[in-house]
Amino acid sequence: MKKPIVITFIILLFAHTAFAHHFWIEKEGALYNVFWGHYPEAGPYEPERVKEVKAFDAKGKAVTLERKNEKDKVCFLSKQEVSVIMISSEGGFLVTTPEGKKRITKREAQKAGAQVIDSVYYSQYAKSLFGYSSAAKKPAGVNFEIVPLENPFVLKHGEPLPLKVYFDGKPADSVTVTINNSKETVKTDKEGTAHVKMSEKGRQFVVAKKRIPTQNNPDADYLSFTTVLGFELK
Repeated sequence: MKKPIVITFIILLFAHTAFAHHFWIEKEGALYNVFWGHYPEAGPYEPERVKEVKAFDAKGKAVTLERKNEKDKVCFLSKQEVSVIMISSEGGFLVTTPEGKKRITKREAQKAGAQVIDSVYYSQYAKSLFGYSSAAKKPAGVNFEIVPLENPFVLKHGEPLPLKVYFDGKPADSVTVTINNSKETVKTDKEGTAHVKMSEKGRQFVVAKKRIPTQNNPDADYLSFTTVLGFELK
């Protein structure tokens, strides 16, 4: 009986730590730097994985950005003030085994003799707010995103932030949401809404995750989607 218990523990462990690594965006003058990792520590990744980028000013008008690829990250230059930036990254395969996570397909892992606990094809999205505006109040038009229903910059520690999660352009129910890697999670209702309690001052990360079982896919058992809403309270 010990083996199933150990495997169950590993699944729960990875289910929680899956919230830890994500994209976020920091403003530095006219530059908007994209980072990946476990804040405040950023890890390297391929800049080319960041694909779609959308930016809007305070009036909700689209802003043109100049892209700059660096060795381990990407940044965007804007000549205008930006209220919201939304990025989408290229997906990939991820397999969980008793030895850890591997960025390979389920089929490749099994061929190598590994015990597959979990296998997904994952997609990542990130939205960062640099002010609350008309652009922040509505979807930016990507596959998976979080929209704050109130101004998060005026809320105090412990106050609830109402939000709405969209998937494929529609409100998404039963989506798991957390803030700042808290162990406490909530689920969106039938209208795609949920409430998270504001944390202390500093960078805030609201994370939503959704899984969809695949059909007869030998490379992954699930499609896994993660989206992050980031902003800073001063």
